[in-house]
Amino acid sequence: MRTKLHRASLRSLRADTHGGAAIEFGLLAPLLMLMLLGTIEFGRAIANNRHFVAAVTTAGDLVSREEYLGTSASEAESNLGGIMLSTKHMLTPYDASKLKLAVFSVKASDSDAKKAKVEWSYSYNGMEAPAQCSDYTLPDDIVSAGGSVIVVDAAYTFTSLFGSYVPGMSPSMQWTEKSYYSPRNSCVDLVEGDNCISKC
Repeated sequence: MRTKLHRASLRSLRADTHGGAAIEFGLLAPLLMLMLLGTIEFGRAIANNRHFVAAVTTAGDLVSREEYLGTSASEAESNLGGIMLSTKHMLTPYDASKLKLAVFSVKASDSDAKKAKVEWSYSYNGMEAPAQCSDYTLPDDIVSAGGSVIVVDAAYTFTSLFGSYVPGMSPSMQWTEKSYYSPRNSCVDLVEGDNCISKC
């Protein structure tokens, strides 16, 4: 009698599907959560990277528009600082304090476009910038002999919110960007009156 009752109980238990959906959800929930967090983080990273590239482009474009950056070295540095503040706004709503920029003017030799030197440089937020009169290698066909170009070298550290929990994603990413801009005039003088004459 007990055996028959036991078998009947087992049959009714096997036939009972109540709670099956909850068990399936419990198995799938962690995977679904990881997929959701990954989607959020990759979306944030892509949007932040676009803002970063826009900020770099804005810095280069604003500097390359100028004929000169100031009537003195101190005024030029102050004006460059103002341009950097404008650039920071391009990163809104992301953390602009992680942005590092170096802006510098490179002039090719009058006799050989492959031989170029740094005319002036400006560093923002600790970004390494080449020293004045140091040799600088430009990509081929960027400038002709005697020509000048504005170079923007930038870096940004993206910090994810949930990167530690998403497989294949690190808590932070380091992005770099280098771009070249042709001056609207023959060059961009740091100080008015330099008249694009090389000091190197």
